[in-house]
This record gives sequence, structure tokens and C-alpha cells, in this order.
Amino acid sequence: MNKISSEARFLGRSLERSDGRAKAEGKAEYLRDMLMPEMAFAAVIRSPYPRAKLKKINKHDALQISGVIDVITPQEVKSFSPVSIFPNSPKIQKILNDTPQFVGDAVGAVVAETFEIARRVADEIEIEFEELPSCLSIDSALNKEVVIHESTSDNLAGPVISTKSGDFESALKECTYIFEGEYTTQRQCAQTIEAMACICDWSNESELRVWTHLDSMFHFRDSLAEMLEIEPDSVIVEPPEALGATFGLKNSLIASLEPLCAILSRRIAKPVKLQLTPEESIFTTVSRHPAKIRLITGLDENYNILARNAEVLLDSGAYGWGYVVALSMLGKWSCLYPCANQEFAATSVYTNHIPGGAYRAVGTAQIHFAMESQIDEICNEIDIDPLEFRLKNSAKVGDELPMGTKIRSWGLEECLTKGAEAFGWKSKNSRILESVNPPGVLRGVGMAIGMHHAGLTGLIPTPEGSKCYAEILEDGKIEFRVGVVEKGQGAITTLEIIAAEIIDIDTGQIKILNSGTSSVPFDFSGAEASRTTYIVGRAVADAAQQIKKLLDGKEGKLVDLAGSSVVGEFEPLDNDPLPVIGAHFCEVEIDEISGMVYVKRYVAAQDVGRVINLSGCMGQIEGGIHHGLGYALCEELLYDSGFPINPNFMGYKVLMASDMPEIEVVLIEDSDPDGGPFGAKGVGTPVMPAVAPAVANAIADAVGERFFELPITPYKIMNVLINKN
Repeated sequence: MNKISSEARFLGRSLERSDGRAKAEGKAEYLRDMLMPEMAFAAVIRSPYPRAKLKKINKHDALQISGVIDVITPQEVKSFSPVSIFPNSPKIQKILNDTPQFVGDAVGAVVAETFEIARRVADEIEIEFEELPSCLSIDSALNKEVVIHESTSDNLAGPVISTKSGDFESALKECTYIFEGEYTTQRQCAQTIEAMACICDWSNESELRVWTHLDSMFHFRDSLAEMLEIEPDSVIVEPPEALGATFGLKNSLIASLEPLCAILSRRIAKPVKLQLTPEESIFTTVSRHPAKIRLITGLDENYNILARNAEVLLDSGAYGWGYVVALSMLGKWSCLYPCANQEFAATSVYTNHIPGGAYRAVGTAQIHFAMESQIDEICNEIDIDPLEFRLKNSAKVGDELPMGTKIRSWGLEECLTKGAEAFGWKSKNSRILESVNPPGVLRGVGMAIGMHHAGLTGLIPTPEGSKCYAEILEDGKIEFRVGVVEKGQGAITTLEIIAAEIIDIDTGQIKILNSGTSSVPFDFSGAEASRTTYIVGRAVADAAQQIKKLLDGKEGKLVDLAGSSVVGEFEPLDNDPLPVIGAHFCEVEIDEISGMVYVKRYVAAQDVGRVINLSGCMGQIEGGIHHGLGYALCEELLYDSGFPINPNFMGYKVLMASDMPEIEVVLIEDSDPDGGPFGAKGVGTPVMPAVAPAVANAIADAVGERFFELPITPYKIMNVLINKN
């Protein structure tokens, strides 16, 4: 469902992606397909221990193997600075580490004539470690049983967050109803279709050229240059023709990928390709931060929320920076259900696990599972319709975001009412599924709302903003040069539609080009945080409006203006990112014999502000639901004494197409006049937060018991059913 203006030429309609056909036909060249003359191949030597001291790597014998070009150890790169995961986080992740801090940490690398030789030698090289005591839990980290990094003797991965408003303790004493709950979320990994890889060519000492998976070219370029101690302009980042999605995995530099590859290229004076195996992409990059969350919520006799408290513990792994994740949690927790008396505390710690990093809906996915699960518990206890309770207590237009910006556009009420209508939601008292449950089958329904943001305004030290260069070519087409990376999200087509709609020409006359950092305008954050349509789209719209004025003033054709160029710009005036909201509804069936959960129906009502490309918008929402369902039901990187036990697609369960439910998407267009082009908002990330709690609430409805830990696996369900019976 969506509203399409009769005056719109392209908006709200489904257009074929300009890059889609080449990808579908297998003609597009992905990064892993790329080859260069005289290119060598690299593989990483990794630690098999959670924490250890590297004693020896037998370089001599490895270098005698036919096809091996070079072998390096931490000794050869010790002069280079460590790297940070997030802006302003400690620089503690080294390119190669002689004291590896998790299973998979990089301790060396092999360069060879083929990838197969490099990988085999890296796996089989003679290496000696001294295993050290490790820190494998949040409690152990807090107790300082092992100090992981010398620079952080308290094991804290960032400052402790402690904020309050009003008087929580006094307000709680006045509450008629008080609810407490503890919730746990797991370590989820980004399952990218294309495993991580990069190519570096530093054969010319004055210029380093890089092709890699990434979300932001300039953020990446500046971080890499800083680590290698060279000028940013000497690093040229060139996006490959096609890239697999990253889902936040490459929001930041990974020390043992691009920096390592660059150094190897300089050592042998040839291009080097370092490609990870799918297994390495799972357990040696970054994952979602596991969390322990304790919530207290107090209501008055009229079911208004009077007091709220949240205590969060985050496992940041070996090099993560949970502080920024906790800040994201705080923003959504404090704003979604405004309350005069609130307290929030969050502590993030280092452990000897895979580093925590960015992953779709950073922090928001964890806090929403806890928050929306407790809201469902509250509604069950006080016997009120969950939809009614949320309408009563949730944020409204005019409420303030964390840094003071007032909410201008907030389609939550429409999301709830139209989503409920599409789903067939009934009030709590009469919500009985019409069909009789077959023997051995339990049925349940659940709902949740989810808030995230588009853009990074106020969340990072670098000012938010974007520029676009636009030029009218001799053939009458218009080229827009932007600094955003197309990684499967449909950015190119979306930007084409925005420009074509404003200028009132066919999309075929628009060319969106990203030719690398040497020839496009600076855009620090690129495609991070669902900001492409909102931020980059506004810059493209500004350029398109200038070209439209040129046309109107000259009353001529585009070919008559060949050579004319303009610069489009946009910088938000808000203090906060753009808030985005949605309401989701879910129906599940549970097999009492196996504990298997089957999501039968799913309705997602998302406020997207304005639909730009209908098919692209639908695809982003359906993809977010897929991620969220996996987070709710099965995805978890498991460890035993610090060793990953399912770091591959056989062990790490991802939902297949046959596992997906019937999905109905309800598109709500509550446009924000100061948001993206035509009032559009972000859509890729904001879908995720509501999914896991909606599923968890439906499972609780079916089973009659609450699950406080993700993922909700058949094993956990069977334990509850057996205990009940």
C-alpha cells in the first residue's frame, strides 16, 4: 500500500535497477572477480587461541615453498600505528599482533603466486604460541581477572554511560504497577553473499590505490592513511563495479585486511589481493555486540508510564567500542516511550572474542528486543491491547530527540492502525485465532514497534553533509558524481529517480557515477546508517534543481547547455539524525514435538516518508525482516572456551528462502519537509529493530511463557514445553 501523487513521474513506482540486469545475468565484475596484471595473492596466518603470546613463525621454511613470494610477521609492521573500530575509540587493533586477543586474530601473512598456495601455507606454516589466560565473559572482564589491553587496565570499552532525568526512585514509589525483567542478546554475524576482500596496489610509492568492500570511501581513506602514516590524498579508493552488501561490517577499518594488504603490496612492489574465506568473514571480522539488559518500568493506575530504568552490559570483544553502541541504545530507549523520570546506565567491556562492531541497527536491535518484550509483558499483566498501550505511551510529534531536535514527522499512529488492519489484529480480550489448532501445533500472534535513525548527525565528531558534482554532457545526458558506494542497496537507481523527477527527464538521461576518492566530492560517511536517500539524495536534489533553473532560464535543450556544471550540497540543520518508525505484526506456529517455529505471516508497516523507488523500498524492508527473523530464531556465533564452534554456513544457521513467511508491506508516507528529497526517510536499517520482539511476543503468546534470551531456538522452546507439561 502506498500513496502515489498523480503529478509524480517516477516517484512511488517500480523502476528496474540500472545495475540489476548485469548482476542478474552474471556479467557484473565483483571484487572477488577482479584480477590485475602481475597480481599476487595473500592469506592471513591466524591465532588458534583466545589469548596467547606468539613465540615463533618459521618464515625460512615457508619461503622455500614454490610459489611463495613473501611471509611477514608482527616484527615487520610494529612501526605502524594500531587502528580503532569507531571514530574516537582507542587505537588498539594492530595490523599483526604478537599477543593475539581472540581466535582468528592476525599474527602473520603469506603472499604467493596463487590464492590456493597462500592459503595452504598460511594454514600449515610452523608456528609456536604460549597460551595465556583469557577473559571470556562480561563478569570476568568486570572483575579484571585478566587485563586484555595495557592501555585499559579496567577492561572498559569506553566510558561508562550514566544519565538520568527527574527522580526515578521517588516516581517508582508512586507507581501502581512495577515490572522488572532481564534480557540477553547474542553475537550475530553479517552473512554477506560476497566474502570480504581487497586489492591494494602500492607499487608506486607516491600513490596507494585500493579496491575494497566498504560503506564510506572517505572515512575509510582517512583512517587507512592515518594508520599507514601517509597523506590522505595519496590514497585513492576506487569502488569495484559491483560489491556484495556489508550490513555495517565495513563501517570501519579492519587492521588485518586493507592495511595489511597495502603493506604487502609495498613490500613486493606489485598489486596484492587479500581475500577472506567465508569462514574468515564470519569469525575474524566483527559481530553485533552481545548484551545483557535489565529493565524496570513503573505505571500509574491509568497505565501511563511514570518511571523507567535500564542497565546495559555489552561485550565488545577484543577491539570493539561498545560506548557508541550504548549511545545508540540510549537514544531509542529514552525517546520511544518518553517519561519524566528515567535512568540509563551502560557499561561496555573488552573480552577475548571477535571484536564487536557495526551491524544493521547498531544497538537498536538489542534494546528493542528487551524494551518491546517488556511492553508485551506489561500488556498481558494489566490486560490491555498492546496496540492501545503503545498509542497511549509512545512518542508523538513535538517530542524531543536526545540532542534537542523536535520530532517533525512521525507516522507511528498510521503504522499501527493500518498495520493492524492489514494483519487482522484484534484487541487483547478477543484476540483468538479463528482456526482450531491441529494436534501438536501451537499458534500465537505478536506485535512490536521499532525506531531507528537515518544519518549520523550528532553521533560522530565529523559534521554530517554531502556534496554532488553535476555536469551536462555533450550527448545531453547529465552526470552526477557522488561519494556514495553502491553495495547492493539500490542507491544508484534511487538517486537517478530523484534527479530525473526534479529535472523532468527520463532516468536514462541521468548517470550517477562514483569514480573514486580522486574525482568525487568529499562525503565522510558515504552509505552508512541509511543516509544515502536522506543526505546524499538531498545533495543530488540540490544539483538537479540548479540544472532545472538553467533549463528554464535558457528555454533550450540539454545539449545546448553541454559543459555546464553545478555543485549540489546538503547539510542537515538538526542536532539529531532523522528518526524513522515502524510497526510490525507476526503470526507463528510452533511444533510441540520438535519446538520448531514457523513464522506464517508477517506484516510490516514502515513510515518511509516518501517512496522513491517502490521495488527498491520493498526489497529493503523484506531484507530487513530476513535479518531480524534470523536474529530472533537462529543466528548466533557460538563459542566454547573462547573457540568458535560454528564459524561456517553449515553451523551458522541463516534462514533460506523456503524458511521465509508470507510478508505484506504497508508503506506509510508521513513525509518530513526537512528530511530527504520529497520528504523521504531512510528504510534499510530502521526495519530491523521491531522484528525480533514481534516474533518473541508471538512465541510467548503461543507457548504461554516469555523467552528472555535470543535466539529463541527449538531447544529452548522444548525445555519450556517439557517443564510446563
